[in-house]
Amino acid sequence: MPEDKFSDEFYERWDHLISDVEITDVPMRFIKEVNILFNDGNTVVFDVQQMLLNDKPGDIEECIEVFLDDQADDIMTVDFHINVGALASEVETKTNRLLDND
Repeated sequence: MPEDKFSDEFYERWDHLISDVEITDVPMRFIKEVNILFNDGNTVVFDVQQMLLNDKPGDIEECIEVFLDDQADDIMTVDFHINVGALASEVETKTNRLLDND
């Protein structure tokens, strides 16, 4: 299901639901990118969706974890952006499958 099929209201509801989710609770296939803001104002962005084209999710997780550990003293914040369309599509598919089995 293409991500642009959903309304702004739909995204707002999902953003509210997932705003307090820890990155370790989200499978890599649902993460768009990880943005790291440093104390000096510089930013590093890991484009996870692009990385998934060439690397295994576990390798990406390890790469990001090592980077975060190495830079921990200099990091102000770490934000991750969810691929809401992919997440919603999978939840919808699994919900429909579950309801069809009754």
